[in-house]
Amino acid sequence: MGTEIEFRVLGVVEVRAGMEWLPLSGKQRSLLAALLLQANRTVTNVRLMDSVWGSPLPVSPETRVRTLVSELRRAFEPIHHNPITTRPSGYLIRIEQGQLDLDTFTSTVTGARHKRSHGQAESAVELYDRALGLWTGPALGGATGPNAEAESARLEEMRLSAQEERFELLLQLGRYAELTADLTPLVMEYPMRERLHAQLMAALHDSGRRSEALDLYMGLRKRLVTELGMEPMPELQQLQQRILAGPADRQRGHAWGLVPSMATRRP
Repeated sequence: MGTEIEFRVLGVVEVRAGMEWLPLSGKQRSLLAALLLQANRTVTNVRLMDSVWGSPLPVSPETRVRTLVSELRRAFEPIHHNPITTRPSGYLIRIEQGQLDLDTFTSTVTGARHKRSHGQAESAVELYDRALGLWTGPALGGATGPNAEAESARLEEMRLSAQEERFELLLQLGRYAELTADLTPLVMEYPMRERLHAQLMAALHDSGRRSEALDLYMGLRKRLVTELGMEPMPELQQLQQRILAGPADRQRGHAWGLVPSMATRRP
């Protein structure tokens, strides 16, 4: 594109052209996010209107979209070839490989999963770390509207899934101190997410903190029963029973039943 350009959505929605971060308003970020999430594909005017404003729409929404696109194009003036293209039904933003942090995250996680499936745990952890290091905050920061909220939740779930896969590897590798430090704030942030609790329970037990692991289970069970009317998932109940039974016949991580396919239940 002449000037090096970088698009970010894994945090605040931002654009860097060369060494300069382009100034964007909230609505411009919302429109840009909608385009970037469908990069290299046409996004219709109707979808853009819904993404930026939702219901009810403002007066003359198509005109408002055209105005926002014009403002974005002016913001992109440092870029020799403007990435936004007009289509009969809407607009398209052209990006190249390596320019969007979300694409880099996705491809790096795919590489980590490949390493993981071939038993290359250490190499896989390095790739997970690289992918997760792309996040600078909650996804689509600064963007507003119903589409931004829903897409942010979807991207955050992708981030959490990658973290959980990384934690499985740390458990297998016996890196319990690191695992406990990383997991403790996450289980506080997601007090109903069972897989995170299972991983922390195993790490605590393998660190010689058996009573803390059992207390963690009981706290989770109380919340699930009280707030959702359900018991912990079977894998988690089995893990508690194994911890109660003691460390017989245990290998690092594996004997706790924390297989990578352990479901994330969404009540």
